[in-house]
Amino acid sequence: MPNQQNHCAMKTKTSNRKGFTLIEIMIVLFVIGVVAAIALPAFNKYLRNARAATFASDVRHLAHAGMQYTLESGLWLPDSSSGEFPSELDGYISKKKFELGTSLGGVWDFELGRDSDEYFSAVGVHFKKAGENPGDEIFVSIDKSIDDGDLNTGIFQKIETHRYYYFIE
Repeated sequence: MPNQQNHCAMKTKTSNRKGFTLIEIMIVLFVIGVVAAIALPAFNKYLRNARAATFASDVRHLAHAGMQYTLESGLWLPDSSSGEFPSELDGYISKKKFELGTSLGGVWDFELGRDSDEYFSAVGVHFKKAGENPGDEIFVSIDKSIDDGDLNTGIFQKIETHRYYYFIE
C-alpha cells in the first residue's frame, strides 16, 4: 500500500476555476482602450462631416423656401430676429425644424439688409453663445460643397464674427 500513498501525494490538485483573473481582465480592458483610441477620432470626423452635410442641405432648403416666397409674393422676406420663425414662410418650411436650430449649433436667421447701394436677402446661422461656434474650418468645408470655398465671396459668406449666411439674392 505504500505505493498508493506516494501516488496520492504526487497527485496535484486541480482547481475548478470560475471567472477571469485580474491579468486577463486588464488585458481585455487594454485592448478595448486601444480600439477606442483608434476608432474615436474617426467617429468624430464622420460625425462632424455628417453635421456639415446636414447644415449645407438645410441652408439650401431654407434659401429655396425664401426664394419661392419672394417669387410668389413679389416681396422680400423681412428681417427676422435670430431663431424666430418668419410667419411668411408658414407652409414653405417646417416651423418646428426651423426652431430646433442648426445641426452645428446656433439658430437660424433670415436677414434683409443693404450692402452699399444694393439690398440683399440671406439665410444663415447665428451663434449667440460664446464657445458655440464650431469655427471657420467647418464652414469653409461647407462653402466648398455649395459655393467657391471662400467665406469672403460667393453666395455663402461669413458676414460677422459669429454669423454665416447663404445669400438668396
